Amino acid sequence: MRLPRRVPWASLAELEEICAAIYADENDLDAKVFAINRISAWRTVTSLPHALESALALLVVLVHDKKQIYLTALQLRQSYATAILRLVNGLVDPLQVGTYARPITSIAQQLGLPGWLVELRHASTHEDLPSLDLLREATRQSLSWLLQNYFLPILNPVSNSLQSLPALRPLMPLLKLYKSTMKTVTKDLSLHSRYRPKIVAILRDIERWISEAKVSANIVAGDPDGSDVDFKEIWALERFCEGLIEKGMLVPLSKKCAVPRFLKQAVKLTDIYRKRQYSESELLPSRSSVASWSHLLDHLHGIHPDFFSVLSRQLTSTLMQADPDTEEAKLDPTYRAYIACWILWIVEASRNSPPASLEIKKQVLSSLVKGFNHGTMPQLSQSMYVFHDFDR
Repeated sequence: MRLPRRVPWASLAELEEICAAIYADENDLDAKVFAINRISAWRTVTSLPHALESALALLVVLVHDKKQIYLTALQLRQSYATAILRLVNGLVDPLQVGTYARPITSIAQQLGLPGWLVELRHASTHEDLPSLDLLREATRQSLSWLLQNYFLPILNPVSNSLQSLPALRPLMPLLKLYKSTMKTVTKDLSLHSRYRPKIVAILRDIERWISEAKVSANIVAGDPDGSDVDFKEIWALERFCEGLIEKGMLVPLSKKCAVPRFLKQAVKLTDIYRKRQYSESELLPSRSSVASWSHLLDHLHGIHPDFFSVLSRQLTSTLMQADPDTEEAKLDPTYRAYIACWILWIVEASRNSPPASLEIKKQVLSSLVKGFNHGTMPQLSQSMYVFHDFDR
């Protein structure tokens, strides 16, 4: 559940009043001074979202320019450039997370920020200051972007929710590339040093994908400046875990073979799948599965502390929601059992962090108990593995 965020305005009517003062009449300087004073008053009471801070900085320079308050041309250019630079940096930097940096232009493109504003930011920082006319136009476009991406989504949340979600880059080709590479390495450990640069590059691209998903999460939440950090992190990890749970990823594709004796009694299967053989003593995924995927899972958990929690929640949800009576489930009966094995693996892998491990156990057990209230007895045969050794 997302916690409520503190905002500086007492009601949306106050924010709408500010929005009208800024945008209703471009030449109404008194209205803009009113907006400056009100936003400045808000800032004395609480911290402002980055979008409002940026709007305030842009308005102050704009009013100084139009009222012809004595400033040299160089001072005006510096003031405009600083305000625009802070706008771009404040939007992009919170999304520049993870082990590997992403191009600023890529993040700006996802946010819908004009690319030339990023170039202007670079020029203002590392080259000669842009001309005054160019900076004035950049200020107008910056304020326009704030209107479309900050003020209007907050003032009209219903219409904003109907906007199409920016398409995420396909994840499956990336996961398949990782899987095939790790399969080659695990079959011949002598190849590890040769393939190490490729594995690092794949992990970097996966981190880039998650960062791109965080940008989309900001848009979903109507939170362009990324202040709702927890939500965007969880949302991005959930989208990634959805790909991991697809058949052929964490759960291998099927090949039939003989049934282990203990499974015949537990789930009444007539066959099981060779690639889905799990350890009878520990009820964990096969060694080949763990060898292929543990490197990626541990890597992501090291960067994103909530990753194991999100993955276990997604796996448990899949386990409890799947209908064992469907034709697909009857043709592929071990899919859910293997999901249960991965849940156990996560619990085992999180033992080094006792608080996190305990939270994951509580989360899984709570989901399973709720699921039993609505499910059928066949669910118990796979789900019972998740309870195995939880008291250790």
